[in-house]
Amino acid sequence: MALRTYNKSARNLFLGLSLLAAQVTFGQTEKKSLPSDVSFTDFQSGLVRVEKDNKVGFLDKQGKEVAPMQYENAYDMSEDMAAIRKDGKWGYMNKQGKEVIPFQYDEVQNFSGSVAAVKLGEKWGFIDKKGKKKVDFDYDKVLSFKENLAFVKKDGKWGLIDLKNNFIVKPQFDKVESFSEGLACVAVAGKYGFIDTKGKEVIPMVYKGAKSFVEGRAAVKNEAKKWGYIDANNTMQVAALYDEADNFSEGLAVVRNKDKWKVIGKTGEDLVANTYDFIQGVSEGMIIVYANKKFGVIDKTGKEIVPLKYDNIWGYSEGYARAINNGKYGYLDKNGQEIIPLIYDDAYNFSEGMARISLFGRNGFINKNGREVFPDNQFGKGILSSIDD
Repeated sequence: MALRTYNKSARNLFLGLSLLAAQVTFGQTEKKSLPSDVSFTDFQSGLVRVEKDNKVGFLDKQGKEVAPMQYENAYDMSEDMAAIRKDGKWGYMNKQGKEVIPFQYDEVQNFSGSVAAVKLGEKWGFIDKKGKKKVDFDYDKVLSFKENLAFVKKDGKWGLIDLKNNFIVKPQFDKVESFSEGLACVAVAGKYGFIDTKGKEVIPMVYKGAKSFVEGRAAVKNEAKKWGYIDANNTMQVAALYDEADNFSEGLAVVRNKDKWKVIGKTGEDLVANTYDFIQGVSEGMIIVYANKKFGVIDKTGKEIVPLKYDNIWGYSEGYARAINNGKYGYLDKNGQEIIPLIYDDAYNFSEGMARISLFGRNGFINKNGREVFPDNQFGKGILSSIDD
């Protein structure tokens, strides 16, 4: 059922049909609904993590049980692998639900760059997708590999290693961030700068604060505690005028000076006037704005797409934005239309064509055509088979 109208009669019809469809399709009665202790996450790699009675498993988009709800905990899929915990120890399963790495680790991280950080006892190391050790268990803390390099902490300082566990930079930094666009933010004694993938300090540690490079720009804070933006050559492209500065996204950045918010381009030009009390940022070409205690949406030119009339709006994901008014959630499209009416008790952003919703205490999913599925507790029996329709 495509939900393209949202007047009062359509809403009442929608509610009735939704409940009827859920009962007929899944053999439910009015008293039978999803237990309150069942929860879902967003779809990742075509699978959704489900939890009931403190046990976790995975389903695919057809409702097929890929992994039974038998695990104590699990992470969402990342690079077609998911961390799972049983009897207090962590291992990994693949996208097919097969346990491919034994339960032996005390802590784990998601796979990144085909390797994952894992902890044995008090020390961290790295393994590959076959469970083979790639980096010895030598470190107190680690960050994930990015651009084939990872920061590791030993004896209170951070250093940089490659996949062969060779030190590119020996431990010497107080703070670090993973590589982005070939550069990594590092700090010593409260001063921030950047190193390249060879460990060379290419932007000196002279800033009071810094954020990672995104779209060729990094926000940096000067001695006066004002933020501006530099390029990879340490040339100031946007003057340090702001009390707060976000990363660039789609060529734009949100900045604040005192109580004034605005959107700027990569050389600091104003693109949106200082008429809003808050600007959330750009997502899929749209910008969430706030004034007079209401949220709305403008495009990159500043044109109002959604009037400032909602209690909150979240950034666009897969073409839809989640909105709330009077405690009820729904979705807006990029034309500003309430493409899915605001009738839900809870809702989340779209991921892989589906979004989590809650209605009358029942949890389920909705697709972009407004088709709902409220599964009962009989998992593994095609409960999501119509969500892709």
